[in-house]
Amino acid sequence: MSTNERPTALPSSIQIGVVVKDIDKTTKFLSSIWGLDSWDIKELTYTKDDLVVGKPFKIKVAYANLGAAKLELIQPIEGKSIFSEFLTGKGEGLFNMNFHISNYDEMMSKLEEHQSKMILGIIKAKRYSYFKTKPGGIVVEFAEE
Repeated sequence: MSTNERPTALPSSIQIGVVVKDIDKTTKFLSSIWGLDSWDIKELTYTKDDLVVGKPFKIKVAYANLGAAKLELIQPIEGKSIFSEFLTGKGEGLFNMNFHISNYDEMMSKLEEHQSKMILGIIKAKRYSYFKTKPGGIVVEFAEE
């Protein structure tokens, strides 16, 4: 980072994405140990018209609040996606951090300047981008507010 470049502040709220094999079993388990009983569960389909980067896929997601953070469980259902590749290659586990930001274009430019690679780009009501950052290899998702 050059001395003239200032870091971009992230919002204080965060969503943690975890890829799982079976959302129903995972939500039942997490509910039994942490008392999470208010899950918002839905299936999401992304077609080629929704994607800037990536191929069509379908996932099942479940959201629950964990204090100031939100937990997102992601179960791949159809198609080859970053989620199905993660599950096949690494198994279940922590996948990404998501931030809803108002300075979306600025953040995209900054990540691209630092050679971070966009691995999934979605436009569906809002813009969503997943980047694999360098160095560190952290997958960060930014959602347009």
